[in-house]
Amino acid sequence: MGYKDLHLKPFDKGTMAKLEIFEDYTKVWLPTFIMKGDKNIHIFDLFSGPGYDCNQVPGTPIRILRNIYDYLANIFQNGTKITLHLNEFEPKKKNQEKFEALKENCNGFVKSHPKFKYFLEIKYYNEDASTLFFKLLPQINDNPSLVFLDQNGVKFISKELLTELENSKTTDFLYFVSSSYFKWLGETEEFKRILDLDPEEIKKTKQSQIHRLILQKLKSQLKEDSELLMFPFSIKKGANVYGIIFGASHYRAVDKFLEISWKKNELNGEANYDIDNDLKKSQMSMFDDQKMTKIEGFKNDLEEKLLNKSITNNEEALLYTYNSGNFYRHANDLLKALKKEKKIDYEGKTPGINYKYVFNHKFKRIISYKVNK
Repeated sequence: MGYKDLHLKPFDKGTMAKLEIFEDYTKVWLPTFIMKGDKNIHIFDLFSGPGYDCNQVPGTPIRILRNIYDYLANIFQNGTKITLHLNEFEPKKKNQEKFEALKENCNGFVKSHPKFKYFLEIKYYNEDASTLFFKLLPQINDNPSLVFLDQNGVKFISKELLTELENSKTTDFLYFVSSSYFKWLGETEEFKRILDLDPEEIKKTKQSQIHRLILQKLKSQLKEDSELLMFPFSIKKGANVYGIIFGASHYRAVDKFLEISWKKNELNGEANYDIDNDLKKSQMSMFDDQKMTKIEGFKNDLEEKLLNKSITNNEEALLYTYNSGNFYRHANDLLKALKKEKKIDYEGKTPGINYKYVFNHKFKRIISYKVNK
């Protein structure tokens, strides 16, 4: 597959959706480790680009630097050192103009913010990312790390890479995948070596759903006892569907990512478009064979589990909510409604379905639910 230059034109809406999610997650990831007191944290952007598009709209490197600057006071207070790893490589070009532009743009940003010199180190690389990733693994594994992957094609997906990310317990990653290519070329030997999808399954999967299929296949390759949690966010760019795969091994990260994704799309929290035709479902009349929206289906399933007592407290309810890719507030809304309808009862005003009550040792409060007869 040929190399595609994403910076010759202004960033399109799909690319902006990706950049915004990357940036939003960086904003919530940084304070988690800064305030926790970790002295060394690392961010890896292995497909950096030159820093800006042709209209000077910031790409990931500049967005990362802006986010770091926003936490300047906390960084100094906690003595945090940040290492930013930036890689840009154009495999078919002798003159690496984008790499030079990346250094110039980022160094210019740092120079205009003199305090960076006390806590920030930028390491630049001009290498094939699939090789560089494994070179950097010791640093990724030994530190709290945030890794951005953007394969600009498909070859960067590999079982070996996923295994390493699965084994790293202090690494969160956001992985941008050109999902539509699997729809067109998934039966070719090149693509089968990368991700062996069933040709029949590819054919029957709608274009809008292809990113979900890829995530399901990647999940199936994880170890049975894997702690890695992965979630998709599909992005439509014209007729094509791309997507982000988010991964982490702890629920704090999951909580933050799902909150971001549901803010991006309150309809489904999973795409920058109506991936399940939920708008059409909600507009059906009472005489139609009405189907449930994603939120309605989730609430229906959770209610059933509450009433049959397979979920009995806020911890179990929150884990079910997370693992189904839903927003915790939808679960809280359901529990409050069930209590008002006198189907469920619990002590206090809140059903307690949130990260703080379940996982934060300072505020932990397990709330049991009673089913009324």
